[in-house]
Amino acid sequence: MTTSFLSSLFLFAFLIMGNITQDDNNIVFRVNAGEYDLINHPVSAELPSSRYTENSVVCLSSGYGNSPVPGQITLSGSHAKLWWTVSQSAGETVDYRILTGVQCSSSIFSWNSPSPSSTRLNLGDLPVLQYEHQKFDPEDTRLTMKPFHHLFDPAGKQKITKGPGGLYGHHRGIFYGYRVYIGGSDERIDIWGSVRQKERSEHYEIIAEYSGPVTGGHVMRIMWKDFDGEPFAEEIRELRAYRQGRGETLIDFNSTITSLIDEHIHLGGDRHHGGVQFRASQEVADQEDGNGTSLFIRPANLSHIGRRVELGDDDDIMDLPWNAFNFSVNKRPYTVAYMSHPSNPEGAEMSERLYGRFGEFIPYDLENRGDSLKLQYRFWVVTGEAPSVEEIDQRYSAYAATPVVEVLKGFR
Repeated sequence: MTTSFLSSLFLFAFLIMGNITQDDNNIVFRVNAGEYDLINHPVSAELPSSRYTENSVVCLSSGYGNSPVPGQITLSGSHAKLWWTVSQSAGETVDYRILTGVQCSSSIFSWNSPSPSSTRLNLGDLPVLQYEHQKFDPEDTRLTMKPFHHLFDPAGKQKITKGPGGLYGHHRGIFYGYRVYIGGSDERIDIWGSVRQKERSEHYEIIAEYSGPVTGGHVMRIMWKDFDGEPFAEEIRELRAYRQGRGETLIDFNSTITSLIDEHIHLGGDRHHGGVQFRASQEVADQEDGNGTSLFIRPANLSHIGRRVELGDDDDIMDLPWNAFNFSVNKRPYTVAYMSHPSNPEGAEMSERLYGRFGEFIPYDLENRGDSLKLQYRFWVVTGEAPSVEEIDQRYSAYAATPVVEVLKGFR
């Protein structure tokens, strides 16, 4: 056995103890699937108690004859939240109860640090994602201008995202930025590319980490800084991965940017130079220089646009619910579906590039100190045959609708 696997088993044994008692068997969690099928869909329930420890592990039963499923408890202030994944048909209602003294999972999400500037999430022995947060170096702004996340393929065999260098060196992994204008000035503070001066988004700290059999993730504080290195905005960014079926990865990206200054901040740019973006491995761009095979999968109402035709600047298409990119790395095919939560502000413009970058740009204004922009996205990664338009639409609809979870019985 590897050292990391043994460490994961030890951590799991520690976490499963938590503070779970027989009283918890009195709690019933009722999940109503609503109008859409739920397939390995993450759900959560608020528990009106703080008597649990962070990342405590439980098992949940949905009835006689059904195998128990793992649940994981995370803490936020004085409240606990229970996470688990469900598969239910549209309209189906299922009750779940906590079991005590039962083990229902052996592999867990856990964190390690391959280097001082990298933090990696693993599921068992397999890497899932990696947070790259180089310390800013004014002598090497290109390398250190912003943090980002690499994604590994669902089998944990290889990275499917691009790092620094290659075509457009500032594109890397899942990344986020804007061309910023402060106080009505036309002077650009380029958090998107940071190729002009010493402006940047800079990792400040990891606020929280989640580990367990259901979900692994972390919350970061990132400072957005001007030419003089002074912060004008603070970003709280959370990435969270969920246990899925074989050959799939599901990751949520949530961000809140808050103004730290009294002046107006315009988060600008354009669809190709701003927003939350995904950039596939450099190999995809290299393929496009020859006989490229990457393509886009879009909602049914855009079926008239060729899959190897990029959406252009003149296309009057706004607020796409989702888009998907199909590509290959080392001859292995992948599809990444990019889903935009309906709570995001309107006016989103989708950017597509067959060399491997896509994502949406939402211009926004922070008028006063304390104003915030909140964004939520989900990335569904599939290995092998690409999912159909209907399958992606189904996954998006479940994400957008948020199934209802009721806590029917409380604590003694």
